[in-house]
Amino acid sequence: MNGKKVLIIGANGMLGSNLVQNLGYIGITTFKNNIDISNRNDVLKELDLLKPDIIIHTAAYTNVEECEVNKNKSYLVNVIGTQNLVDYSIDKDILFVYISSTGIYGDSKTNELYNEFDEVHPKTIHHKSKFEGEKVVQSHLNKYLIIRTGWLYGGDKEHNKNFVYKRLLEASKNNVIFSDNSQIGNPTYILDLVEQIKILIENNLVGIFNCVNKAYNVTRYDYVKRIVELFDLKCEVKIAPEGMFKRVAPVSSNESATNYKLELLGLNIMADWENSLSKYILKLKSEL
Repeated sequence: MNGKKVLIIGANGMLGSNLVQNLGYIGITTFKNNIDISNRNDVLKELDLLKPDIIIHTAAYTNVEECEVNKNKSYLVNVIGTQNLVDYSIDKDILFVYISSTGIYGDSKTNELYNEFDEVHPKTIHHKSKFEGEKVVQSHLNKYLIIRTGWLYGGDKEHNKNFVYKRLLEASKNNVIFSDNSQIGNPTYILDLVEQIKILIENNLVGIFNCVNKAYNVTRYDYVKRIVELFDLKCEVKIAPEGMFKRVAPVSSNESATNYKLELLGLNIMADWENSLSKYILKLKSEL
């Protein structure tokens, strides 16, 4: 694999930057000059220069609340941007890796884990646009990986998407903090995900795969409470009163999933969520 050129799209993001740092391939490259992926001409020109063998597409408009208000931007970045990358790849021997979300499954299950064979019923504009991006990939390419993940954390503590470090700062300044218990999901460690993506690539697999840390019926409240405990903070975490965290987006109450296909293939290396969270917080403590 080290003889191939791997292009990371969205290299400044939390996942993209960790792929650049930790995927472990020699031929990793990125777009220069922060090219807007919705600009077709710029994208095709840059791809013609780079001539990648593998494209890992992590770039997206990810603010779920803003997507409801700015629908056009959501579809422009998440669908048209993906289309531009896919169009270049159609007639070439390129593996296209698209990062999607477990949030696209919707609310058809109350507290059961979603697997890759469940129907998809996205509720928010963000998740609808991500699913449309999936459909672009599936309908035009044969050689692709669609990775459905969620509740990502890890990497640089200063990154604005680092949920764990933000909770450390919040809990350090307050005796009591509140967290929502109305939604369940899989807190997922970036480094576990990077390693799982690497395994999928190296085993020449294609198709749709859930890639999340193991979790069952874990709420945001459970997640935040465990973060505070692992940092040995005296702050009390309370369940937020109904309506405290009002959201514009009609998010699903269940974003939890299981890596069913990876399990069937014997390739699932995603650890239990608490074990990975503990590992990451130990790392953070050593850097503070």
